[in-house]
Amino acid sequence: MSIGGSTTNPSAMDMDLRIERISRGEFGFSGTFFWNIDMDENVMVEMRILSSYSGREDDYKMTPWSIQPQKFTDYIDTFYKDMLIPNLGNCTDLPRFDSGFVPPWPKGNFNFTRCSCNGNGLPEVMSEGFYRAEAIITALPTVALNVSVVLRIKTKMF
Repeated sequence: MSIGGSTTNPSAMDMDLRIERISRGEFGFSGTFFWNIDMDENVMVEMRILSSYSGREDDYKMTPWSIQPQKFTDYIDTFYKDMLIPNLGNCTDLPRFDSGFVPPWPKGNFNFTRCSCNGNGLPEVMSEGFYRAEAIITALPTVALNVSVVLRIKTKMF
């Protein structure tokens, strides 16, 4: 498991995320995400979900679970509300918009404390192997940010 990312402008958007062991065989992540731009119709969000049986870089293939580039405001009212918050809402202070996104998006630091996905809104069955999720946020010409998470799915034997 790994987590990392890059930004073209740390004064506009930046992150400091790290993997943490939660318990035996269970890992999550902690850290901060700094947000200092206006989230308007010009900000685009994309999520690429790739899979690989071997984990080799040249073996990753795009999956149908990827999210095509869309406006940030559309992303908040769909995938953010239906998938991100149900999975990470108990470990972060990211804002919640239960009845729809109402601008503005708050600027500042958002904290993540021992976050792990519980599977809400995710596929119920996934093949064994490696999965890489790449979140891409672009607010050109101000900033482009990429967050990448790699997970390994293994059959759990009881």
